[in-house]
Amino acid sequence: MTNTYSFYQLQSEIKINAERLAYIDFKLRFTGVIKRQDLYNEFGLAEAAASRMITLYKQYRKDNFFYDSKVKVNSIKLDSYVPLIPLDSETGLGMLANGFNKNKMSDRPVLEYKRIGRISNQLNIENVSVITRAMSNHQAISCKYISGNSSNYKARELVPLSLMNDGKNWKFRAYDRSEKNKEKRFKNFNFSRVASVENVQGDSKKGLAYESLKDDYLWNLQVPIALELHPSLNEEQKQTVRKDFGLSPEDSEIFLTESAALVWILTKLWFIDVGKDNNEELFYNFELKNREMLKNYI
Repeated sequence: MTNTYSFYQLQSEIKINAERLAYIDFKLRFTGVIKRQDLYNEFGLAEAAASRMITLYKQYRKDNFFYDSKVKVNSIKLDSYVPLIPLDSETGLGMLANGFNKNKMSDRPVLEYKRIGRISNQLNIENVSVITRAMSNHQAISCKYISGNSSNYKARELVPLSLMNDGKNWKFRAYDRSEKNKEKRFKNFNFSRVASVENVQGDSKKGLAYESLKDDYLWNLQVPIALELHPSLNEEQKQTVRKDFGLSPEDSEIFLTESAALVWILTKLWFIDVGKDNNEELFYNFELKNREMLKNYI
C-alpha cells in the first residue's frame, strides 16, 4: 500500500522541497496537469530545477502521471493516481481560488481559529477534482445532480467554467448541454449536490467555443443593485445592520453592481426583500429598490 504523507512528514524528509512536491501533487489532482512553467511561476524555479522537482516527485509517486507528448505536459494517470499529501475539498477549492498556500496543509494558524459548523465530507473530493480538472482543461463531464427545484436527476452533460463561493457554499458555473432552452444553458451548480460525475469521452469531450464564459450573457452583464434598510427593522436593528455592512450611522442605502448571474444568490445571502414573499414573519436586512429593473434575474 502506498503511504500518504502529512506535510510535516514530507518536510522532515526533503525540507524546502516538500512545498514544491505538495504543489505538484495539488496541480495534478485538481487541474490534471503540471508544467515546468507552473513551478517557475510559483517558486521561480528555472527549467532544470523544475525538471528535478518533477523527477523527485516521481520517486514518491511514479504512477501518478505520464508525459503527454501530444500537448507536451505531464498529465495525471487517473487509474493509478494516489495523493501524496491528503487535502480536503474545501482546502483544495480555496487554493484554486486564492492561490497555493503551504500553511493550509500544515494546520498552524497564527491565532487560535475554529471553523464554525463544518460538516465532515460535505464535499466529495473525487467529484470535486473531476469537475475542477474539467474546468481547467475546458472539458465536459457527465453529472447526476440533485437540484432543489427539479425532480430530474438524470445525468446531464456540463462544461464547468468557473468557481464561486458565497461565504457558505462552494458552487460552480457551467454550460448545461442537456438544457433544451438555449437561453438557460448557463447555470449555477452547488458542489455538494453533485451525486456522481465522470468525464465525457469521445468527440464530445472538449468544450466548444460557445460553451465558455465569454458567451455567458448573464455572467458578463453587470447590473446595478439599489438597497435600502428594510422598513420592518426598528432603529436598534438598523444600527446593527449598518455595522455589519460597513455603513455609517446616517446611511440607509447601499448601491453596488453585481453579475446578473449572481443577483439571486446575493438576495438570499444578504436577506433582501425582493417583493415576492408576503410572509410578515420573514426577516430581511434590506429592501430591493430597483426590483422592477432586476425582475428577470431574481
